[in-house]
Amino acid sequence: MVSLRDALAAAVDHHQAGRLDRAEALYHSILRAVPDQPDALHLLGVLDGQSGRAALALRRLRLAVATRPSDGDFLSDLALTLRTVGETERAAAFFARALRLEPGLAEAAYNLGNLWLERGDAAAAAESYRQALAQRAVYPQAWNNLGMALLVLEQTAEAADAFAHAIAQRPEAAEPRVNRANALAALGRLAAAARLRRQAAALEPAFADALHNLAVRLLSEAGMDQPVVAGRPLDRAKLARGLGWLRRALVVRPDHPAAGGALLGAALKLLQAGLADDGLVMAAARAAPQVLRRDPRDTRAAAVIAYHFYRKGRSDLGARWMRRVGRRFTADERVADFELRVWSLIQTDRGMLDRLPTLESLLPDFPPLEMMIEPPPGDGPLIAVSCDDVYFQRFVGDLLESIAATLPPGGGGGVHVHVVNPSPETEAALERWRTRLPIGYSRERLDFSGWDDHRRTTYYACVRFLRWHQLLARLSRPLVHVDADCTLRADLTSLSDGLRGVDVGLLRDGRGRGPTREITVCFAWFQPTEASRAFLALTAAYIADALRRGEGYWMLDQAAPFCVLNALTARGAAPTVRWFDWVDFPWVRFIGDK
Repeated sequence: MVSLRDALAAAVDHHQAGRLDRAEALYHSILRAVPDQPDALHLLGVLDGQSGRAALALRRLRLAVATRPSDGDFLSDLALTLRTVGETERAAAFFARALRLEPGLAEAAYNLGNLWLERGDAAAAAESYRQALAQRAVYPQAWNNLGMALLVLEQTAEAADAFAHAIAQRPEAAEPRVNRANALAALGRLAAAARLRRQAAALEPAFADALHNLAVRLLSEAGMDQPVVAGRPLDRAKLARGLGWLRRALVVRPDHPAAGGALLGAALKLLQAGLADDGLVMAAARAAPQVLRRDPRDTRAAAVIAYHFYRKGRSDLGARWMRRVGRRFTADERVADFELRVWSLIQTDRGMLDRLPTLESLLPDFPPLEMMIEPPPGDGPLIAVSCDDVYFQRFVGDLLESIAATLPPGGGGGVHVHVVNPSPETEAALERWRTRLPIGYSRERLDFSGWDDHRRTTYYACVRFLRWHQLLARLSRPLVHVDADCTLRADLTSLSDGLRGVDVGLLRDGRGRGPTREITVCFAWFQPTEASRAFLALTAAYIADALRRGEGYWMLDQAAPFCVLNALTARGAAPTVRWFDWVDFPWVRFIGDK
């Protein structure tokens, strides 16, 4: 039997290596065995923060601190998370508490200094930087930032000395040289200032190059040289400064190729992680035309412009623009390029619904739905899950266990499972589940010979909407779709009262990650109303039409409801929707990002 220590060590190894799904699963296993295990709570909270689940991160880090209130690392990580969500006063209080308990936490003192500097309290910032340096004398970032705080305090000579320490400890860096040059110039030491600027220029061939390189270093120190979800949270102060230097480099030289490329890359990376604000997306979109003049086939630059349209509520213009860019590529190249492929899924113009074939005309091109066991009777919500045989064997048992643990007996709720190409073992397992749950079961058979993995997995992800349309047509009760690889934390049927009077319940990722990530379809609630049935039928038709044309790519299942809902809204015919927050949806535990 694996010991708690070994399980925790394995989870930390996965976490540090960026295998967040595995780490998260192990942390949850530990907490099921020992619900208040402080290290697992702490590290799972850190992981939640890295994954953009700030509310969950705060909840778990607070629990960790409650179980071990004198741990400075716990308090410091809670403070960092509070800082990322803008709760700077509480973050400062927790940094201070961590430092009272463990004065040797140099990084906590440094981060507290950054927080004070951002808030405009240069005196408090300088005190915190000095505390950090008292514990770690070789800390060039702290010396540099101490200099910046001293400049604000008009202690220019002391600031110049601080920058000198930063230069000595990091002689390859241009930023402290530029900062010391500015300080010396203010002191009237113009020759020395000029010499430092020449040194910075020697380190960086041109001023725009220097700004670019400063930005790259800051972004790296902020954590941008790794996957955004890996390692510790991003250093938001350094991230902001690095992006600011990139923008300044492009002001100095708008056609600077490296700075333009770095800004595009950072913007896309942060956008996909849900961390890009509108100002960053706009700045990257303004830099994109220069990049496209150099290389008209740079799809990063093209995509940034499309995402800017999306952020302005004009995904139709973004999709039209990307189709125009796509004409510069062969058909195979368009399929191979991620951004061209994703944006090809988006059609939100009003005429889209008129062009869309009816689902009834498309269904004959798909295998028939074989209803092996009718959905169980009842008037409560029917939880529906669809997958292939491999996913059933790997995940669905855990999902059904969680449903059995949360579904109220006699409450009228039930379960329906649809499997593509089920094995005899899967069908036998479903028969056994009938003794524990009110469960229905359907299947379809399809020959996947000659299909590549991408086409096959896309089919598995998408065909469920066709089947849910067919299933909802037989029901007079709500149908609740969940992903096969999730587990329930609470009774989903308890949402019924909150969904009365609406047609559809959907998850929204409000972080502006793009039209294929705004509606996350790991959960969807369909009421047995006319508007809900029409929305589901059109979504299924959108998917079926793309699959039939051979243009069904990964994320089609999330593009379809987004496009259909936008088109219906433009016509004034949209269903009423209750939106749930993907970042904070406590009823279901999802695996990974969507």
